[in-house]
Amino acid sequence: MRLAGLVKPLRLLRVNINKRLISAQYYATEAGQEEYAFNSKEYLDFKKQLRQQNVYTKDGHTCLQVECRLCERLPAAATTTASRTQAPLAYINKRTGAFICPNCDVKVSLAHALAAYQTVAPAGFQRLPVRSLEYVTRYPNLISVTAEACEALGLKGLKEAQLNAIGALYEPEQNLLHFKLRNASHKVVGEKVLHLGDRSEQTFQCSSSSGLLIHGIGNKSKAVLVSNLLDFIVLATQNIETHCIICLPYALQQLPQECLPGLERFKEVVFWMHYDATHSWDAARAFAHKMDEKRCLLIRPTETEPAPHVALKRRLNVRHILAKATPVRHKAITTFHALRNDILSELQNIEKVNGVKWKRFPVLNKLLKGHRKGELTILTGPTGSGKTTFTSEYSLDLAMQGVSTLWGSFEIRNTRLAATLLRQFVGYPLDDKLQEFEHWATEFERLPLFFMTFHGQQPLKPVLEAIEHAQYVHDISHVIIDNLQFMMGVSSYRGDKFWEQDSIIAAFRGFATKHNVHVTLVMHPRKERQEDELTTSSVFGTAKATQEADNVLIIQDKRLTAVRGKKYLQVAKNRYSGDLGIMPMEFDKDALSYSSSAQSAKRRREREKTSPTES
Repeated sequence: MRLAGLVKPLRLLRVNINKRLISAQYYATEAGQEEYAFNSKEYLDFKKQLRQQNVYTKDGHTCLQVECRLCERLPAAATTTASRTQAPLAYINKRTGAFICPNCDVKVSLAHALAAYQTVAPAGFQRLPVRSLEYVTRYPNLISVTAEACEALGLKGLKEAQLNAIGALYEPEQNLLHFKLRNASHKVVGEKVLHLGDRSEQTFQCSSSSGLLIHGIGNKSKAVLVSNLLDFIVLATQNIETHCIICLPYALQQLPQECLPGLERFKEVVFWMHYDATHSWDAARAFAHKMDEKRCLLIRPTETEPAPHVALKRRLNVRHILAKATPVRHKAITTFHALRNDILSELQNIEKVNGVKWKRFPVLNKLLKGHRKGELTILTGPTGSGKTTFTSEYSLDLAMQGVSTLWGSFEIRNTRLAATLLRQFVGYPLDDKLQEFEHWATEFERLPLFFMTFHGQQPLKPVLEAIEHAQYVHDISHVIIDNLQFMMGVSSYRGDKFWEQDSIIAAFRGFATKHNVHVTLVMHPRKERQEDELTTSSVFGTAKATQEADNVLIIQDKRLTAVRGKKYLQVAKNRYSGDLGIMPMEFDKDALSYSSSAQSAKRRREREKTSPTES
């Protein structure tokens, strides 16, 4: 009966996560609209057709700019010079092929856009209706910034007139500052607010749009990107004549491709970010790679070059710090002088360099120090030892702290995997509490979790293409492959299986390094005697797997071979700090959890239920 009662909620959950399913052929937008992934031949054909029809184009840093002909308000072709200059610009992302028109609020696949530029439209083609871009604010009681609001912000010397001049508004009931987000056509598509009580920020956007907060008039060719409103306010009120000041909508968590058209006009972009425990300073370098590194500069976080609001507090000259920005990409780094700023920044931010800390597994923090980008982790253990269950919770812990995660589960279907993650997220089964499903599913859906739609054996190439696509579009920083053996035996190569596995591991190792993404590979061990402990040499295949890995985690399960046998996770290799050790694994069946903190919370709830009620 319980299973029957869960069928409908699980179907609903699958509908929700379908917006985040990724495959090599399709990807889904936040609005749920499927689009084709990037096809280089379609892109080249499109550019050729534009040239033949003398359509205006401009090759930008990340996008091809072209006059939009997709909407009902526009003629089939702009024939005169005047009509061409009046036609709104659309942007075609060079990496994904997404066709974006900020003026019309249109985002479609390149295949769909191609039909609008043909001399004779194909049968059945219809232009898209123009949607209203009048964004309705969630805060109707906004007023000009008052002296009290300015004082609550806590920035010395700041006047309310300065905040009003940069477009800030005040909401007195909720005690927050409000800013409008605009797209590449300068249309308001969202809003960003700063709660003055706890300094937390929230961003609200249209479903198909993603805007930026930009301060600066004129045709400035340089911009400074910051990750929070406090830094934006500091720089925007400093009257920096040479640069526009831009605040990203989602801090360092994600830079949507819809934001890129708004940055196309800048020839130089300086990243000056505030970094926290979740996002280290190399997150800005990942964004720079997305935006074309050749035009990007970086202010590395040091004691003498901190975030703008910290610099103001310490009375440092922000213009001098801005002038010290250095290129993200070096043609050749051959001297210590070229590396010294990177080394100093790491030494002064050692806890952030260590990586994101687990909240459910404090022992892993002690041994591994944290979860870092650019590393390769291999997890192995006997069949039935709980590799997938542990990996689910291990990834959920990180996702709850803002680590964007892409799951590739070839053995277990996404519905079952998502149900496991949801149960671990809630801490108890929902089959007896179906009235709570909608609440918890809504909360769970906010996590930066994405799922590949592959199932069963898959060749390496389409899997890597899907991962690269997801990393660019969704800024994925953690990829999980469960398990590697499902990618073997289906390639065109019919030679030695160990050679095939080594080539797959080398590909993931190269991807992790090139894209600065943490890759976790779940692998089966060799067949060993039950009474023997697994070691690094027990990992299936040649020694290449463990040689390439930065971390090797082994689930040791001795419950079937000893009367008092235990199950524990062994850190058998740790390239970062060299610390090795074990983490006991006690399983909570209700929560599907190995977390000691989750089990402590459960015992506390049970004590509260059994203890007498206080009068």
